[in-house]
Amino acid sequence: MAYRTHSLSRYRKAQFFILSAFAIVTILYYVSQWIAPYTIIDTSSVVMMEEPYIFNNIVEKTDQAVSGSKTFEELIYNLEEYKIFASDYCTAKGYELTFNYVKTPADHPGIFFSCIRLKSPNMVLENSHVVTE
Repeated sequence: MAYRTHSLSRYRKAQFFILSAFAIVTILYYVSQWIAPYTIIDTSSVVMMEEPYIFNNIVEKTDQAVSGSKTFEELIYNLEEYKIFASDYCTAKGYELTFNYVKTPADHPGIFFSCIRLKSPNMVLENSHVVTE
């Protein structure tokens, strides 16, 4: 009989250990699920603001149009075509695009000045820069 009691005692200790381990793991799992939403950084607001990406793309493509043009006439044609395309795209998105450019006089050949302004309900982005050909 003493042998049975000793075996029963071991059985209960093992059962208690298994149940305790299961309870601890379950509690840790639920606590981690409860805490997890607060540890994740929400970057959706940055992705929702596409204006900086559109603006930087317009500036970059303007520079490419200037550097890729071989003659003054080709430069003006490329800029006018890109201005129409960019304005239509921005208007469809609900943005206002102001796109101005000036070729400097003959005494400063190869210098080009552009001013690009993108206005949205959230922000206004503006870039004025000089590009040398």
